[in-house]
Amino acid sequence: MPHHLYDLRFRLNGYRPATAEVAHDFADRISLCELSTLATHHTSDGRHTFLVLHDDSTIYGAPGESPLVALHLTRDLARRTFTFDSERLPLLALAQSWLIQRGCPDDAIDTPDTLGTQPADETTTALEQRLRRAPNHYAIVESCVGEGYPTLETAVLLQAVNPPRSHPFRLLLETIDLQAGTHRLREGAFETAQAARAWLDHRSTPLSATLPTTSRSVPAKPTGPVAAHGRTR
Repeated sequence: MPHHLYDLRFRLNGYRPATAEVAHDFADRISLCELSTLATHHTSDGRHTFLVLHDDSTIYGAPGESPLVALHLTRDLARRTFTFDSERLPLLALAQSWLIQRGCPDDAIDTPDTLGTQPADETTTALEQRLRRAPNHYAIVESCVGEGYPTLETAVLLQAVNPPRSHPFRLLLETIDLQAGTHRLREGAFETAQAARAWLDHRSTPLSATLPTTSRSVPAKPTGPVAAHGRTR
């Protein structure tokens, strides 16, 4: 059995991949990465493990790769095999939401206070809780993971899966203060993807999740990256 399957975080000692494809994908998407654990939950029956991981190797990789990996392991206890699903996501709340939608208890996937940064205000906390617990009504169009010191910024453009009457595009903007050890998250609502990108480029108005409705427009097909402010997904 490959050495990486003995990683204590995964609890796969004594298990083998269910198929050759699972073995290949697990090696390619998980074991070849430099992963730090941010949150873990193992179900009491031993069938499932949910993890939020940070891929430290993304700083050396191609621009645009999100560093957070949500991983769901499923074990067949009788056959001693496992399967998995994983997704790279640009924000912690989105990674937690992905796992919660796959059966992880909401209160079981929190990160310890000693890891990462803390919410800078109540608005950030409330928005993160809503993102974690809300059904998957939005799909990620693109994201831009920032780099720098002492602050770095991540922008995520979402599009409603079932568009509302107006503003089907949402822009999430996370600003991390590395010196203070805090992060600030805000949300904006837009009629088109182009409008969200234009706001990110110019920022001439406050970011608002309740922008006044103008004329009704057809949601635009994504045509480019969020912005050139960092690493683009």
